[in-house]
Amino acid sequence: MARFTLPRDIYFGKNSLEELKNLKGKKAVIVVGGGSMKRFGFLDKIEAYLHEAGFETKLIEGVEPDPSVETVMKGAEIMREFEPDWIVAVGGGSPIDAAKAMWIFYEYPDFTFEQAVVPFGLPELRKRQDL
Repeated sequence: MARFTLPRDIYFGKNSLEELKNLKGKKAVIVVGGGSMKRFGFLDKIEAYLHEAGFETKLIEGVEPDPSVETVMKGAEIMREFEPDWIVAVGGGSPIDAAKAMWIFYEYPDFTFEQAVVPFGLPELRKRQDL
């Protein structure tokens, strides 16, 4: 058996970043890689749209290619301290993959990487009552 899972919503194309100003919530964390999103102005746009929507933002930057366990766990800890309603990841596969792993360990701090590699062993997200 094979399975392919995608996030619930993917926005792309011209003006897609503007959709961020329609989100509801109070806090958003932004996960980016090495700096191209900042250099090309995308990070500024993302922050501006989120601020327009009334969000406080926190930046997790410097996600390396093939993100390390240390990077993921550090990001999850930042998320636990900041308690975001939304996680916005941009800049390529590494920041997006790292953000997905951070999300798991944000919602389930006692979950382990050993548990995460078990096929179909990931916990259901968006179910924590204390967030």
